[in-house]
Amino acid sequence: MNRISLPKVILTVGGLAMVVYHAVASQYLYFSQWEHQTIHFAFLFLMVFMSYAIRAKSRLAAAGLYLCLIAALLCCVYVYGNIEELEMSQGFPSQTALLVGLCLILTTALGAWLCWGLPLLLVAVVFVAYFFLGHLLSGPLYHPAFGFEYVVSMLSVGLSGLYGLFMSISADQVFMFVVFGALLGIFKVEGLLMEMGKILGRRLRGGAGLTGVFSNSLIGMVSGAPVANVAITGPFVLPYMRRSGYSVDEAGGILACSATGSQLMPPVMGAAAFMMATFISQPYAVVMLAAMLPAVLFYFAVALGVQFLSVRKDLQLVRIDVDWSLIRRRLPVFALPIGLIFGMLLMRYSPSNTAFWASVITLATGFAVKDARPHWRELVRALVNGAVTGAKIGISLALIGMVAQTLISTGLGSKLASLIHILAGGQLFAALLLTMAVALILGCAVPPAAAYALCAIIIIPTLTPMGVDLLRAHMFCFYFSIIAAVTPPVGLASLAATGISGGNYAVTSVHGFRLSLSGFILPFLIIYNPLFSFDFSNAVWSICSLICILTGLTSLDALLYGAMARPFTPRDYIPAAVVMLLSFWLTIQGARLPPPLCALLTLGIVALLAVQWFCQTRRPPVQSRTA
Repeated sequence: MNRISLPKVILTVGGLAMVVYHAVASQYLYFSQWEHQTIHFAFLFLMVFMSYAIRAKSRLAAAGLYLCLIAALLCCVYVYGNIEELEMSQGFPSQTALLVGLCLILTTALGAWLCWGLPLLLVAVVFVAYFFLGHLLSGPLYHPAFGFEYVVSMLSVGLSGLYGLFMSISADQVFMFVVFGALLGIFKVEGLLMEMGKILGRRLRGGAGLTGVFSNSLIGMVSGAPVANVAITGPFVLPYMRRSGYSVDEAGGILACSATGSQLMPPVMGAAAFMMATFISQPYAVVMLAAMLPAVLFYFAVALGVQFLSVRKDLQLVRIDVDWSLIRRRLPVFALPIGLIFGMLLMRYSPSNTAFWASVITLATGFAVKDARPHWRELVRALVNGAVTGAKIGISLALIGMVAQTLISTGLGSKLASLIHILAGGQLFAALLLTMAVALILGCAVPPAAAYALCAIIIIPTLTPMGVDLLRAHMFCFYFSIIAAVTPPVGLASLAATGISGGNYAVTSVHGFRLSLSGFILPFLIIYNPLFSFDFSNAVWSICSLICILTGLTSLDALLYGAMARPFTPRDYIPAAVVMLLSFWLTIQGARLPPPLCALLTLGIVALLAVQWFCQTRRPPVQSRTA
């Protein structure tokens, strides 16, 4: 009989306690804001340090992690018992409070390093070091000297930095949705989504790849985590794509790209989307609705790219049976919670309350389906894993809270915004290109939520004075922070897909990047076209814009893969390029044209694309080259 180790018992009990506490807090908060955040912080430390101590390779490393955990929990106890005093003495801590603050900063940094690696920690260290030492610099980066005690207090026990906005997002919005996603996973929903994806595979050449795209888009509605999506769908989708004729690297690229879109697909879009709602001071439903059209267009472009790739490779239909009975049995387990989430968020219920009731519905419907009903051990394991995942996200947000406090207290945020404005020469397009570059670079090094938070704090103050709507400016930063997950040279989603497929990482990342290029076009269209903020004041342009975006994305994919209805000949590239350029130009500049001319040009673009498609279908099939 296997012995049950005490650390695993503590982790299990702690994880269940964390879930129960936040479930209760989602309905009624018995504690003040700071007390609630401190309790949440203590759970973060417990889950992170215990989970890594259990997996430690040596007893010495495990003992060190246990000591760090004990120190961190004692610090949380101190903060909980002295909240009023700490709030009143912000910036001027006692000696005990100073030591507690230092301990909280160091243990948070250690936890973030364990969970997210060195890049995120290095970003935080640079900013915090600037808070301490920026007075030694000269020029525009200089700031007045701050005392050591003042800096430590503002970063921790002054109930700012580690506390405040980012800790509130973790405790009140993100955590319960992470638990909900973990619950949904134990009821074998991936089998349902795979069967639904097979419906496409019976009708289209790219069916096997489209199965991956479709299933990832559906899973993305509840997970908001690209790497997790790869892990869920990869073992099922990759063999199916390989049997259909895709190379191992093409299959991995399709998987990585479609999984990356999970953070773009409402209703659950990950921690970054909840942060956006807080930054713009709007209900999460506003963010969710604003993200709907771009997300659908992104997956439309990805699906077209997969289809055109299959045409280029001359793949044949793979007949595969769909288990309609399984779809009927398990569809309520997926559809009812998703419908509830949409409904409650649109009715402006809080995210935590929404996630709680979605979890309740998931449990009720899941246990009602006999073949999806899990063992109680699986349920406990899923809840604990959800708590650990939520704790890892929370630790990263706490670290970013210190970065944000540095930007605010030192004035560095406004200085960097002014620098970007100068570099852009006051030109919006140049500022957008700089924003894209910063978001992609940060997204390669740190988690998407952290990359988005830094971009939002530093760059948004540059874009809004140029006339960009606040929501659209945030959506622009959000998109590029997410797309970084599939952008070489460091594409985490591509790396995860390669780990499952066994392909070449460099080639896989290039395939994923090419397939996701629509994600580089859509953010610019979000900025320049009011359709994405549901401004229909110019109705003709709005309708024409939607049509032109569809034709533009279609032509873009056709150019990237050299195929539409048939593989391209050299003369096919010219009309496709013309359609693409005219489509995107009209989407951006159409408001300046008289409505009749705008409509006429749109009809001309559609006609040109239709003629090209018709001419290709009349052309006899030829032996195609692989892409």
